[in-house]
Amino acid sequence: MYFKMALKNIKKSYKDYAIYFLTLILAICIFYSFNSIDSQKAFIDIKSSNIKCMSKLTDAMSFLSVVVSIILGSLILYANNFMIKKRKKELAIYMTLGMGKRKVSGILVKETAIVGAISLIFGLLLGTLVSQALSVFTLKLFDIGLNEYRFAVSGNAICKTILYFGIMFLLVMIFNVFVISRYKIID
Repeated sequence: MYFKMALKNIKKSYKDYAIYFLTLILAICIFYSFNSIDSQKAFIDIKSSNIKCMSKLTDAMSFLSVVVSIILGSLILYANNFMIKKRKKELAIYMTLGMGKRKVSGILVKETAIVGAISLIFGLLLGTLVSQALSVFTLKLFDIGLNEYRFAVSGNAICKTILYFGIMFLLVMIFNVFVISRYKIID
């Protein structure tokens, strides 16, 4: 029942959720694209020919990946907070009608899981396309012919994206439960 309610809430608030979806999809797309650059065959060839320089570049990209995830996590928390504030009246109505804070929190957790899963799928698909464009740009940057290009999907980048964004969505769920537990109907 609460799962259906969460789906109806998402459909009903599609205008508000559209901005949130776009934010999440773009964040996932950027993160995946950034982490999948090193999976391109030509980049691997560059790594093997210039090991010392490329290992430093790979280490720098790993560090930047963590920095990017922190920035994107902050953006996601901000967008989520915006959504919660926008829906304060709706949540208060649920509580006024007798729904406990735990059940309201459960609905928000389900909504976050649904939105997270859908945005993760679309973000990874868009990220795959953007990463291919970045690969072509990287090849041109290093003056490597496009004959070295091949379509590549990075399993490592997909796993990293799912892990990092899974943690982010888990933090958002915990944040939502905390915020709801502190709400008062009069607010």
